[in-house]
Amino acid sequence: MDIHCLCEDRVLLGESPVWSAQEKCVYWIDILGPSLLRTDLINGETMSWGLPSRPGMIALRGVAGLIIALEDGLYGFNPPTRQLSRLCHFEEDRPENRANDGKCDIAGRLWLGTMNNTDSTQETGGFYRFDPGLVATQVGGAYRIPNGLAWSPDDTVMYHTDSRAGMVYAYDYDAGTGERSGEREFFKFDREKTGSVDGAAIDIEGGYWTVLYGGGKLIRLLPDGTLDREIPLPVSQPTMPAFGGADMKTLFITTAAQNLSEGELKAEPLAGGLLALNVDVPGHPVHCFGC
Repeated sequence: MDIHCLCEDRVLLGESPVWSAQEKCVYWIDILGPSLLRTDLINGETMSWGLPSRPGMIALRGVAGLIIALEDGLYGFNPPTRQLSRLCHFEEDRPENRANDGKCDIAGRLWLGTMNNTDSTQETGGFYRFDPGLVATQVGGAYRIPNGLAWSPDDTVMYHTDSRAGMVYAYDYDAGTGERSGEREFFKFDREKTGSVDGAAIDIEGGYWTVLYGGGKLIRLLPDGTLDREIPLPVSQPTMPAFGGADMKTLFITTAAQNLSEGELKAEPLAGGLLALNVDVPGHPVHCFGC
C-alpha cells in the first residue's frame, strides 16, 4: 500500500486534519507549535500560521473560515486575512486544562474534550457540547485524554474514548436534541501492548477508522466492534485520520515526533508529517460548526 507524506514540514504534535473540498486542501495543527497549517493538494505547498496558545482541534465553520479551540476559548479564524477572533471562553475555572479532540455533529454542534495541559495522567478533563449559539453544556468529566470522537453515517451512534482508559464506547445519539445515552463497550485496547486509540473517522459503510498512537497502525473496526483490518504505518505515533480527496477515498493522517530520540527520528523520517493513503471505501463527510 502506498503511504506517502504530503509535505516537507515536520511538527512535534500534528493533530486534527480537516479536508476542505472547496479549497482542495487539508488544514491541520501542531499542538506544541503552536500553529495552524494548510497543505494544498494542487500545488503541494504548506502554509503555517503561529497561534497564541496550544490548539486542541479545528473544524470548518459554516460562515466561512475555521473554528479553533485554543487554551482560553473558541476562536474564529479567517485564513486570507489571518484574523483570529475569540468567540467564547470555556473552562475558565480550569486554567490547568487545554482543548483536545473535537468534532461537529450534523446539526452544527461542536463536541469538545479537554485535558490537563501538563500531566495527561490527571483526570481534570471534561467533555462539552457547544450549540451554534455558543452555549456550552458539560456532558462528561474526569477525562485524561478525550479522543476517538465520531458518529455513524446515519447519526444514530456516537463513538468516544479516553485514550488512557483502554475502551472506546458507543452511545445512542439523538441528532435532533443533541443527547447521547446507552453507553456500551465498543472496542477494547491495551495501550501498553498495542498503543492508544487516538483520533477517528467514519466511512460510508459505518467503518470506524482510528490510529494507534505508540503502536504505529491504522485500523478499521466494523459497526459491531470487530477488527476488520490493520495497516502498519511508517511512524510510531500517528494521531488522527480524516477522509478527503475528490472521491473521499483518501485518508489523511497527522503524526507526532514528540518524545522520540535522535535515533528514533532517524528511523522515522516521516514522523511529524502529514501522511496520505488511498482506501477502497469512501469516507463520510464531516460537518461544519454552525456559527
